[in-house]
Amino acid sequence: MAEAQTPLRDTRSEILLVAKELFTEKGYDATSLREIAEPLGITKAALYYHFQSKDDILRALLEPMATLLTELVRRLEASTNIEAWADTLSWVVEMIFENVSFFQLIDRNRHAMRELHDTVEDLAEQFDLHERVQSAVHAAAADIGQEIRMFAALGAVTAFDDWAPKLLLEGPPDVIQRELQAAVRNILGV
Repeated sequence: MAEAQTPLRDTRSEILLVAKELFTEKGYDATSLREIAEPLGITKAALYYHFQSKDDILRALLEPMATLLTELVRRLEASTNIEAWADTLSWVVEMIFENVSFFQLIDRNRHAMRELHDTVEDLAEQFDLHERVQSAVHAAAADIGQEIRMFAALGAVTAFDDWAPKLLLEGPPDVIQRELQAAVRNILGV
């Protein structure tokens, strides 16, 4: 009679799952490594085998978004017409909602995100600006539909130079300005 083999345990994934739940519920700063290890029945030493620090756990939790961004760029590059582009942007919207727990993690741990990314750029200032814009949009919008359109229009404008720097610098300024303004007005429904 053959012995049944137990499936291999994916401890790293289990650690990430527990950490994500705890970071979202309690916050990154309020969660200890012991609290992550305990529900898994492992020691802190075993946890350190997979992650050198709590910061490394948080970085690992952020990695799927980099993968998503890579896939977005791949899909945009493969889009050969406006319909394909619209389909890709629709896919991104779906991904936002499929990954809403990621955004909850980010929102709950803004302070930790600031600390974690302070070497990349001054994200604390960027987070503060985001909060100010959110408040301004919420105050000015008549309803949630207007809020959504306002943020979408803002994204279209503020991201234009990031995604189309060559077009911005080499294209005809009057056409770019006119078309971007028209796009914003369409998004806003005005």
